[in-house]
Amino acid sequence: MTAKYQVLSVNGEESSPRDVLVCREESVNLRINGVLIATLTASPYELAEFACGYCITEGIIENIDRIQTITVDIPDIHIEAREIPESSLSRPREVRTSGCVGLVPEKEDFSRRLPRRITVTRSILFSAMDRLNDHAVLWRETGGTHCTVLFHPSGEDVSWAEDMGRHNSVDKTIGKALLAGIDPCTTFITCSGRMPEGMIGKFYRAGIPIVVTNNAPSAAGIDLARRVDMTLAGFVRPPRMNIYSVPERILLD
Repeated sequence: MTAKYQVLSVNGEESSPRDVLVCREESVNLRINGVLIATLTASPYELAEFACGYCITEGIIENIDRIQTITVDIPDIHIEAREIPESSLSRPREVRTSGCVGLVPEKEDFSRRLPRRITVTRSILFSAMDRLNDHAVLWRETGGTHCTVLFHPSGEDVSWAEDMGRHNSVDKTIGKALLAGIDPCTTFITCSGRMPEGMIGKFYRAGIPIVVTNNAPSAAGIDLARRVDMTLAGFVRPPRMNIYSVPERILLD
């Protein structure tokens, strides 16, 4: 995950050499049933979980039950899956950095609304944001990662991951939950970083009803969250937050 580099550290009028840890990232090829789907850049760990989450959150594979095997043989990640639409396997090859969203489908139906079965109290939500920082181990060492954590409405943390890309940290966290048999529809998610439309789309495809970030959403992200009945809270820094959509899921009393 990290490499050591010697740098010249400057502090005011003083300077001295010192060793620092820097995050690593690698390019990987995602192949489904032998077909190259995408070339992606990610922090080189939990790549099976990353591939699983990416396929679900990007709408390439509809359900975790369709994935039969995942094999990591760097730089390749091989997924064998059944009942995959030909349109998913023939999508254009994608190349991206760890900080960039993937290709946006030309047309996607966002008519399905997320159910309102779960709620979370304000105190649990604030506690979850504090614990997001607890899980950001690599960020404290390097300052170079984003962190994502899935929580049960009771406040139990059920899945988490770090990556140089905030999209990748989301994919890894959701993939880990799915492979462990956890239904994301029964959780809420906390993230570091901005919430543009592409990120909201990922949560929607995974069925996550409540999204919490310590940063800002974009206008398009807010519009999509409202369209699909997703609760979106931003600038969550206890005791403050902004709730941009469906505030009923967050119990303030």
